[in-house]
Amino acid sequence: MKNTSLKKTYKPAVMFTLFCALLTSACSSIESTIDAMNVFKDRPPLLCPEVSVLADSERITIFKEGQGRDIIDIKTEAMVDDFVAKCIYQVDDDTMVGQVLVELNFGYTVSRGPANQEGTYSLPYFVTILDNNKRILNKGVFEVGSSFSGNRYRLSGYDEPIVMAIPVAPPVTGIDFSIYIGFQLTPEQITYNQRGG
Repeated sequence: MKNTSLKKTYKPAVMFTLFCALLTSACSSIESTIDAMNVFKDRPPLLCPEVSVLADSERITIFKEGQGRDIIDIKTEAMVDDFVAKCIYQVDDDTMVGQVLVELNFGYTVSRGPANQEGTYSLPYFVTILDNNKRILNKGVFEVGSSFSGNRYRLSGYDEPIVMAIPVAPPVTGIDFSIYIGFQLTPEQITYNQRGG
């Protein structure tokens, strides 16, 4: 059974560690992107895992406490606006055993609602790793927040980078894994999105 752990820091990056493989002195770093080229002749291309936004989790609406669910009761609305993903392979040149490090920046646009008197926001979001059988290997829930400066009621930004370490060994490469991101929603918020709220 693989040893899995989660650790969140902010300098230099958020660390989301699935598994830290032991590497020998022969290890090398091979940079790759989603459109990575095959840097080893006669070997499978070292591609990055596919990153997608999970359906119905691309938006979040946060209401003030209470039963009100009208527009005037909205504190914060946000959507997944963008994400940037890249990966680096750290594998043994001979055996191709090692790990792929995926760095992900979660991008969002947030709006201040009529009920937001504090002028701040806090948005929970998740990052999940699945294998090629769609089994969840690990999930991390993170939070990004700040304040609306001045008279601003809408802004866009990125959270600190999240780094995921995924073990690989032939014939498995990064492309055999999938990464899903989205807002961490309550059942009520999921229903609200599905109803087109």
